Amino acid sequence: MSEAVHAFGTKLQVETTTDTYTDVAEITDISGPSVTADEIDVSSHDSPDTYREFVQGMKDGGEVTFEGHFIYDHATLEDAGDILGYLDGGGVESWKIVFPDTGSTEWAFDGFVTAFETTGNFEDKATFSATIKVSGKPTLT
Repeated sequence: MSEAVHAFGTKLQVETTTDTYTDVAEITDISGPSVTADEIDVSSHDSPDTYREFVQGMKDGGEVTFEGHFIYDHATLEDAGDILGYLDGGGVESWKIVFPDTGSTEWAFDGFVTAFETTGNFEDKATFSATIKVSGKPTLT
């Protein structure tokens, strides 16, 4: 019987130099990648019993969305300002989501930041949210 894993301690990391990944600071929520596949209708007048037939088409690595505490100018980790910089730069970066079970289960993917938003509610902490569009095939190891 397998045991469920507590999500506390999950990390989002970005490759900052070759083969060196840095944690994104103060992440509170991570979702994705949301992998999907297109469906192609291959029905014809010969389809049995008038049921549509389908085959799988192109796959899409989807998106990774994440939220965190808005920290600008963090000394050692990638902070909200760095994420905005990735959006401004527009380049494809290498990312990882590392799960806390053994430190070895992770999603690895390439992608670029497509959205960044800050929130400053009257009686709450300042937060940010961002979205990464996955480019190519994400791998779960």
